[in-house]
Amino acid sequence: MITNPTRSVLIVEDERIIAADLQQSLIGMGYDAFAIACSGDEAIKRATERCPDIILLDIRIKGPRDGIETAVLLRERFDVPLIYLTAHADDTTIARAKATEPYGYLLKPVKPAELRSVIEVAMHRHDVERRLRQRERWFATTLRSMADAVITVDLAGNITFMNSAAERLTETAAAQALGRPARDLLSLFDPGGSSPVESPLDRALRDNRTASLDTTMITRSNVRRLIHDSTSPVGDDRGRLGAVMVFRDLTDQQHMQRQLEIADRLASLGTMAAGVAHEINNPLAVVIANSDYIRSELDEISTALDAAAPELAERVRDLAQIQSEISRAGTRIGKIVGDLRTFSRPGEQTSGQADLASAIHWAIRTTSHEFRHRARLVHDLPALPPVVGDETRLGQVFVNLLQNAAQAIPPGKVNENQVTIQARVERPHIIIEVRDTGPGILPGNLQRIFEPFFTTKEVGEGTGLGLSVCHGIVTSMGGDIEVESAIGKGALFRVTLRIASWATVPPTRPLTTPIAVRPGRILVVDHDEMVHRTMSRLLRDHDLVCTGSGHGALALLAGERFDLILCDL
Repeated sequence: MITNPTRSVLIVEDERIIAADLQQSLIGMGYDAFAIACSGDEAIKRATERCPDIILLDIRIKGPRDGIETAVLLRERFDVPLIYLTAHADDTTIARAKATEPYGYLLKPVKPAELRSVIEVAMHRHDVERRLRQRERWFATTLRSMADAVITVDLAGNITFMNSAAERLTETAAAQALGRPARDLLSLFDPGGSSPVESPLDRALRDNRTASLDTTMITRSNVRRLIHDSTSPVGDDRGRLGAVMVFRDLTDQQHMQRQLEIADRLASLGTMAAGVAHEINNPLAVVIANSDYIRSELDEISTALDAAAPELAERVRDLAQIQSEISRAGTRIGKIVGDLRTFSRPGEQTSGQADLASAIHWAIRTTSHEFRHRARLVHDLPALPPVVGDETRLGQVFVNLLQNAAQAIPPGKVNENQVTIQARVERPHIIIEVRDTGPGILPGNLQRIFEPFFTTKEVGEGTGLGLSVCHGIVTSMGGDIEVESAIGKGALFRVTLRIASWATVPPTRPLTTPIAVRPGRILVVDHDEMVHRTMSRLLRDHDLVCTGSGHGALALLAGERFDLILCDL
């Protein structure tokens, strides 16, 4: 056996002749027997001055403590293999010595061949154990740093290890979990969370093979987490040792997947909404424009008939009333189209600076009639700095939120219900909250409340675009909108907006010079002939030229001069 000349040996022996003989033998074998200690205290001192690779220790040495007591102290302070030297091999001494986990025994008188073999075996075993401990530390550190939760159990299903992720998932500290049945910490249910399921741990231990399952875990704080549970049995050459359970929390992944699906659906709906809005807008413009034109004509006719034919004048006024209803319906359709356009291109809104207080007060005035028979409207609005955004669009947001709050409360109990709008500054943001005392929002609807075309109102009472448009407007301005609600406790909508500096956008200069109105030459470019006829009626005091294509417009512009061009996009 080849020895390592760098191996250093400390001899702890109170009999000088035996110690000197051992030292000479070790030096002859190539070891560095650098010191002899005659007592336990001296042994600790020598090892402190120079830590040896191995210690030869007489069990019975003189002094206040014997070799075994000295070995206990040496093991606590130094990672060094110990070999006992003894002339006594009685059962009591051996039992005491075994408790210190020595690496070998040498009976006096020590034979050189035994000395070398025991030392080399002890050193080899110590090196193997040190490498094993290092590997265990690597594995333990790796397991502790894993994002997945890892729990190991013995054959009885009792926990022997759990990493930090497992502590967080089970809401239990490892120190409290060790030795406890894993089943006590794991409440597993089907994905819907209604029925208990068999743990993969039971199947893995029973069938001696890997078992996995996507399931719902209900934590100690009653939080539901969607997890993937994979459990594998662990064994050695002599049989099974237990199992390793690995849990991957899929809750956030599932949430992200839902968000991606919603984003994809929104993109498709946005494309559709833009197309629908464009196709509706042209005929709608014709309806509204012609309706207004008819109203002006009917007013003139009824005035002319008042003296000559009063009954006929009254019938004309009835027609004018019908026209007003048509006009209001057209305006309502126009608002829906506007919402569709906003929904399809929410990021195109201007984000300069806005007078938030003005937008909120306008919304309060606009919606005040909604509260007349439903609830008291209370507002708490301190002096507010300007915010990043567009005042008109922000007004639209708060009109929608206030209308929804009012309409959530049944009419008839004004004094028992209240809608509150309040704002506070938390730099660099302003937070506006709209709270109602209505019935609240069902938990299942909360997750979908900002989805387009989702509404809890009766058919015909809402398009499902309002809150989606609000969300698009607020987020396009760098803000955020969220909702909190509980059944029977009303709803709270919270809008967060960024504070702007008045220096960010230069103020616009008001127009002071009046514009003189004179007949002009106007070019109308639109493919719809109804638009041509409508514009001709509305602009009859001007010289109007209509064309249905861009090529036609370019041809006209090449040879003629126009004061104004009206072009469909």
